[in-house]
Amino acid sequence: MNTLTLIPIAALTLCTTLAYAGDTTDTSSTASDSNAAMTSDAVGGTPAGSSGSGAIHGKTRAEVIQELQRAQKDGTLDRLNALYGGQ
Repeated sequence: MNTLTLIPIAALTLCTTLAYAGDTTDTSSTASDSNAAMTSDAVGGTPAGSSGSGAIHGKTRAEVIQELQRAQKDGTLDRLNALYGGQ
């Protein structure tokens, strides 16, 4: 009896998931409009890049070193170390 009720529920869940996966409405514009002041630089990060194939790739060593030096210079690193009990 339990199996007979689980099969239609699983099928309905699968169909609903597929319907939402095919939805191409763009909600990023509303999110970016409401958070216009909140940029990736405002929170200390940089957006991750992507290659031509769409695969996400990480930062280069030079980018990481530059970010570290900038954090040391503007005091961000000292504040984080004080907050989290670092050296």
